[in-house]
Amino acid sequence: MKSIKEMDAPIGLAFFFGPALIIVIVLLINGFNTISAIMALLLILCGLKYMHTSIIGKYKIMEIIVDNTQLKSNSKILDAGCGHGAFMLQFNKKTASISEIVGIDIWSNKDQGNNSIEATQKIMDSSSLAGKVKLKTANILDMPFSNNEFDLIISSLVLHNIKPFEKRKEALAELAKVQKQKGELVIMDIGFETSKYVPVLEHLGYQNVSIANAGYNGWWGTPMVPTFVITASK
Repeated sequence: MKSIKEMDAPIGLAFFFGPALIIVIVLLINGFNTISAIMALLLILCGLKYMHTSIIGKYKIMEIIVDNTQLKSNSKILDAGCGHGAFMLQFNKKTASISEIVGIDIWSNKDQGNNSIEATQKIMDSSSLAGKVKLKTANILDMPFSNNEFDLIISSLVLHNIKPFEKRKEALAELAKVQKQKGELVIMDIGFETSKYVPVLEHLGYQNVSIANAGYNGWWGTPMVPTFVITASK
């Protein structure tokens, strides 16, 4: 679990708590109004759900994913857009099967609070993965790796930040390029547009492409902004 200052896209809270605060101020000035009070309460509840997903819910999703992932011996893993290393840390019980985990990020504080390579390195150094993690500053659209390099590629809550959608297709192509044959891909991402990744991945040569709604733990404020998990094999 992360602290609030390390939330994903902390500015998102402003969309819920900002209007709720304005409504409360209006109620204090003009007097109680049932409909306005209900609206304020709903916005506050949505904001709290956003916080839950960011600091609790997404970790539960990652834990389930990793528990269901079968690693080959001496697996080399890429975390594309690693942030604070939340996804990488879920592999701490499978270190015996891992030769190296490479985490890349552009270290944007807009996308994740308190995000820096130094902060993530400290987290990794204090984990059971210390010595197996290598962090790099790199963009998913232009990764400094050889073709067919990684057995497993994971990416969490990253691709939706890439706009327009054509750029996301380029990012998926980059992932496919550095993925080993018979390798595995896992993508967590936000929003219903995630379903469009499926035909793109199939065109890139992935097989057994599946997509699933992560449910309550992946709601970013409301069920209208869900998290989806895509798995595929090369």
